[in-house]
Amino acid sequence: MKPRPLRLWRLAGAALLAAACLPAAAMHLTDVQGKAHTLEAYRGKWVVLNVWATWCAPCIKEMPELEALARTRSDVVVLGLAADGDNVVRIRQFAQALRVSYPIIAGNEELMKEFKVKAYPTTLLFDGEGKLVMTKMGQVTRAELDARLPAQAGR
Repeated sequence: MKPRPLRLWRLAGAALLAAACLPAAAMHLTDVQGKAHTLEAYRGKWVVLNVWATWCAPCIKEMPELEALARTRSDVVVLGLAADGDNVVRIRQFAQALRVSYPIIAGNEELMKEFKVKAYPTTLLFDGEGKLVMTKMGQVTRAELDARLPAQAGR
């Protein structure tokens, strides 16, 4: 008996939906201080991965809002991924000059491909189970992130 086309379409749609809800690929990043970061290590916390570049004005403009988010939400981890991170010392100094305290990862072209980055800045939001729940190309605001994050306990 041949499956009906509609049934095949439903099966294909269900497979695509399931794939979209799978946890993100195992993320293994090392920041400019030498500390490792994985989604598994942050299980139970939301992770904001912000991809930026030193030459990108909108990237630099959004950093204070990301810093404020990192300082005020204990249930959220903010990671900065510098796309032009060939020079770790320069990236570290750049972040320090901007008073960024969240971890900064020195990225490369391979990481940009892995995270499918097509524009700067790009922000990826992973839920507490490591599932990618938002990708924002262009400058992100704290309000946009707060709208996607769960209500903070005790508020």
